[in-house]
This record gives sequence, structure tokens and C-alpha cells, in this order.
Amino acid sequence: MAPIARYMPRYLGVFSSFLLAEDDLARERALAEAGECGKSLLADGPALDHLVELHGHAQRRLVQRWAQAPAGTPEHTALRQLAEGEATPLLLALILSHDLAQQAHNERRWMHDHGRGTALFEHTDDMIVVLGKQGEVDSVNPAYTRHTGWSPLQAATRFETMFPADLPTHQTQIVRNRQLRRDGSDFTVEWSISPIRTGTGEVLSHVCIGRDVTHHQKIEDGLRENDKLRAVATLAGGMAHDFNNLLGSITGLAELCELQAEPGSRMARNMGRIRQAGDKAAALVRQMLDFSRQTPRQLQAMTASDMLANSQDLLRAALPPQIQLNSHIQQDGMVQVDLVQLEQVLLNLTRNSAQAMDEEGGTIEIHVDRAEPAQAAVADADPPRRHLRIRVEDDGCGMAPELLPRIFDPFFTTKPVGQGTGLGLAAVHGIVASHQGVIEVTSRPGEGTSFSIFLPLAEAQVAAASADMKRTAPVAVVQGLAKQRDQSLSRKQ
Repeated sequence: MAPIARYMPRYLGVFSSFLLAEDDLARERALAEAGECGKSLLADGPALDHLVELHGHAQRRLVQRWAQAPAGTPEHTALRQLAEGEATPLLLALILSHDLAQQAHNERRWMHDHGRGTALFEHTDDMIVVLGKQGEVDSVNPAYTRHTGWSPLQAATRFETMFPADLPTHQTQIVRNRQLRRDGSDFTVEWSISPIRTGTGEVLSHVCIGRDVTHHQKIEDGLRENDKLRAVATLAGGMAHDFNNLLGSITGLAELCELQAEPGSRMARNMGRIRQAGDKAAALVRQMLDFSRQTPRQLQAMTASDMLANSQDLLRAALPPQIQLNSHIQQDGMVQVDLVQLEQVLLNLTRNSAQAMDEEGGTIEIHVDRAEPAQAAVADADPPRRHLRIRVEDDGCGMAPELLPRIFDPFFTTKPVGQGTGLGLAAVHGIVASHQGVIEVTSRPGEGTSFSIFLPLAEAQVAAASADMKRTAPVAVVQGLAKQRDQSLSRKQ
């Protein structure tokens, strides 16, 4: 109230000048002076109700001052004008500066907020899609264009259905789905969909903020797959050992009965069939043990060319004559492998490729080079080559996309009943994992299949072991081990 009291004498003069003005010019001057008074009051930052209160106090004082004015005097006339509300223009002139200042402040605030919102919309790396009331695309930000390759116009006119049919109306909804790029590839996006409502609750639009979570999705799928395979492997390993014990008794008794039976008799033939069935069951047990990684490994260091040279005859003998097998060594490297188990891996993969080509024949290509698994490539844009890659490719019938996530599941097979146990690729996965390796597969119907096996290079393992040894072992021990290594190398030479 102190600022109002300070300006009261000045405003009383302006007020009386306005009511006692003899012509329009004098009245305009009074209105201009009221505006200047309002500008002066802005320095003290009064609220609008304080200005109205100043006007009301001044009006009451003038009424008290002119209450006894005789009829016909200017004060009496001014009092009548005051009663009829003709002093309203003076109040409007007083608060005009406040209104203009408030409007300027609102404009600056809007420009600031709009500029900040535009900057966030334009420069954020998250994809932003604004949907209209009917779910149509209203606008997309540059990040969406960068991630997908679609221009804003293309996104609006060729936008595929990517959100639920029933968009949220009250609270934010999280949706994860596949988003198509312009080049035909796709990636996983997690969208946060928020409804924008009016004061009455009507939904005007939806703001969708998306983030590429393809890498996180692969990690989650990998962890989920590993947990599932670990649980099944534990069960399979336990069953395999118990079943192997029972199978040993059955096979042994069948062999004894076969020896005691008359040669060529029906009993001997039946015992022979039992023994053959036991041998098949024993092979199945070995597959289960390979899958559960409980078969002891005998690692040896060898190059990929040596490994393929040792396996070439075995692989060719297992393939039909109409299937051609070619090997290509682009980049060789030393790996620590169990040759028997790796031969089993290559044998399973090449047999699957041959079955995918049926009787029409075709070509199986084995390529060896250095590369990194897809997960490592995503995590590091330019990773050092720490893995040897063995690719087994065929030009067979390929597989449907929905089958790829399940091909390494134990007991899952696409072959007819009686032609597959569903443990071949599961055993391949177990053997590769036991070698600290990674296996990946790509396939499309009618375009063939490619299995990629990533094995750690032996030099990378030696370098890592040496680094650990230097951190933990005394210098003398390290020097002693280095001396032993040099002596071993000199003996080989």
C-alpha cells in the first residue's frame, strides 16, 4: 500500500483534471498523464488490483471533497459524471501500461518457451512423432528422418501402422515395436506415447517419443536365451548321465544274449537290432552331453586352414554327390579348439545345408576370415579383430524369419517325424559356447542360410592371460615363464 499512498496526490490531480476538463483536448491530456502515472507505478511493480485500488481511493476522496458542491458548479457536474461512470476511460489509461508490460512479458516468455521447445524438437537425438486427433502423422523431427531415412512428407503420406489401434487417452503408454527404414531394413524402437488434452479433457493429439533400443533388445534376448539354454542344458546333462548308465546295461545284456543265441536265428537278429538301437541312443546321449557342455574337451592350438584340411575328407564323405563343398581362407588365424568337437560342429552344419538343398544339389561354401560378432560391432564402431570367423553358407531353401529365434532350442526341429532329434544345432551352440565363441545365423526363404562361428583368436587369449599375469604375478615368476616359453620355441625349431 505504500507505493499507492505515495502516488495518491498525483493521481488525485489527474483525476480531478479529467473530470473538470472544459474540452476534449484537456481530457486527452489528463488521460495521457494517467498513462504516465501508470508507467511510474510499474517501477514499484504493483499488481493490477493495486492500480484499481488506487483509482477507487481517489474516486472516494473526490466524492467526499465535492459532496457539498452547489448545483451548477463544475464540481457538481463532475460529481454527476463520476456517478454515471464516465471516469472509466481514466482507469483504462492508468492500467494500460500494466497491460502492455504484461503482454510484452508474455510474448517474451512465449518466444523463450517456443524457442526452447523448438530447439529440443529439432536437436534431440530421440525420435519425436506428433499425431493428430485421428492418429494421422502431423509432424516428425529431424532425428526421425536421420534414423529412418523418411522425409517428413513421406512419413506423413506413407507412414505404416506402428502404434496400437487404441491410443492412450489419460496416461502415457510405453510401446516397443519394429520400425521400417526407407532402405527396407528395420530396427526396434521403444515409444513413449502421451496424450495432449484440452482443459475439458478432450484429446487433441499425441506426442510419441521414440528411442532406438535394438542393441538393448539383442542383449536382453541373448541373456534370456542363455538362461533358457542353461536350464535345459542342466536338465539334459543330468538325464544324459542317468540314461547312459541304463543304456550301458541294456546294450551289454543285449550283446551277451546275442553271443548266446544261435547264429542266424531270430533271437540273434532281434538282439542285433536292440544293440543297433542302443548305439543310436548312445549317439543321442553324446549329443545331449555336447549340448550341455559336459563332454571333456581336449584343446589344441591350430590354424583354421589346418582344421579344415583335417575335416575336409570327413565332410565330403558325409555329403551327397550332388552337393559341392568349397573352402576359402581369406584370413587365417590360430585358435584353441577341440578338433573332434569342431568337426562335429562343421559336420552338423554341412548336413543341415545338404538337407536344405534336397536332391536338387547345390554348393556349400566355407569362408574363413577375421570379424567380430554383431553385438561387439554395435558396442564398438571399429573393434579390433579378436575373433576368427568360420561361415558355412548354402543356397538352399532358407528359413522363415519366425523360425530363426528357435533354431538353437533343444528338441526343436523343422524336419519330418523320424528324421531329426532337434539336438544337432543345440549341440553346435553348446560346443561353440564351450569354446568361448559365438554363433550367429542369417537366412531368408529361397535365398539360403549362413551360419557364422566366431572363435577367439589364440593370440588374443595369450595377450589377455599375459596382461592378467603381469598384474598379479611377481616379476620373477613372469620372467621364469617367459624363459620356459623361449626354451620351448627353441626346441620346436
